[in-house]
Amino acid sequence: MTDGISRKRTILGIIGSQRKLGNCELFVKEAARHAPDCELSLVRLPELNVMPCRGCYRCLDEGICPIEDDIPFLKGQMVSADAIVIASPVYFLGAHGSVKMLLDRVFSFFPLVEKMWEKPCILVATYGLKDRIGTAPQTLLTLAAFLGLKVKAVLTLKAALPGDVLSDKRHLRTAERVGKGLFEPGRRAGRVRACPFCGNDIVRVRKTDFICTVCHGSFLIDERGATRGAPGWDVGDIGFVRDHREWLKGMKARFMAKRKEIVRLTLPYKDMGRWVKPG
Repeated sequence: MTDGISRKRTILGIIGSQRKLGNCELFVKEAARHAPDCELSLVRLPELNVMPCRGCYRCLDEGICPIEDDIPFLKGQMVSADAIVIASPVYFLGAHGSVKMLLDRVFSFFPLVEKMWEKPCILVATYGLKDRIGTAPQTLLTLAAFLGLKVKAVLTLKAALPGDVLSDKRHLRTAERVGKGLFEPGRRAGRVRACPFCGNDIVRVRKTDFICTVCHGSFLIDERGATRGAPGWDVGDIGFVRDHREWLKGMKARFMAKRKEIVRLTLPYKDMGRWVKPG
């Protein structure tokens, strides 16, 4: 409340698609239309200048990434937003490359996790071929987990042609439901036959159990459909991100301690082969 005027909450829509008025953009706008007393800001992720991570770890030590691109702009938008919706089309059984590029730069977001922790978030993947969703939801869940977002819904929507998401009444009802519930208390309902710890339904199969590809908990599903097992990373707790940050710092310290030996081992390979470049 400022001077007796209530501030509208801001939803940031991160659109992982170049297509103007494509299904990702349209669904985010339709969902935001049902969120009460909210304003919608939009970022088209493929249009941002997001460079590859250099793996220098300076962001962990100094809190500042040395790469000069649009990541600081995106950080500011995400920190100032009250809720975030991330939407991506499924390209070749995965999320759009701009989403993965952002995920690879999440190291530099770690100093800001406390400011983004528990912001409500909706994850959306649109696809074309029936049931060909691929790994897109897992990539989106991983991104949300390392940003500290509170995932309210993970949606996979069959919508290939421009405007398909608006012509399917089921998608419109879904948009209304998640929009109205975006700021409601509580977490998302667990998925049937998914990881019982984080809700991810993309797993690795071992001889006797499954391993979640997000939290890496292990579990079994019995004949009644009940799940039991051992949890992995607690992706719903801020300690998960802090512990990962400290592990990365420890790995850098180990590298520095063994640097001379690593140089000795790798130097003979320096001039091997011929690098081929365009032009």
